[in-house]
Amino acid sequence: MDDQRRSGAVGSGGPGQGALALGGSGTASQPPGAEYGPYLNLFRKQVQTVLQYPLTARRRGLAGKVELDVSIDRTGAVTGVVVAASSSHEALDGAAVAAVRAVPPLPFPAGLPARPLRVRLPLVFELH
Repeated sequence: MDDQRRSGAVGSGGPGQGALALGGSGTASQPPGAEYGPYLNLFRKQVQTVLQYPLTARRRGLAGKVELDVSIDRTGAVTGVVVAASSSHEALDGAAVAAVRAVPPLPFPAGLPARPLRVRLPLVFELH
């Protein structure tokens, strides 16, 4: 895995770049769903640990950004992954989807209501 990451970087588009779709109201200082931010950051880190830059894409010099719509159930398990915006490269899109599907369930921390979430997750594949 280290060899696959050395030639290129994969990222999540930066902190705070995921969109959260939730019902309910926020507070005066936080938008709806903002309390899930730390949980979603942990989820992004889990995705990063399994995300691999496809060898064929690196060899061909392919790079791009994939945006995924990810559904997470009350147990923290991924129940659905859809490419919302393609990188225009099937290998990169497929690697992004496979990484999200490979993430083990991530239970919600105590004090955070366990509820289904739908998240927009940007993943960036860059060659250096």
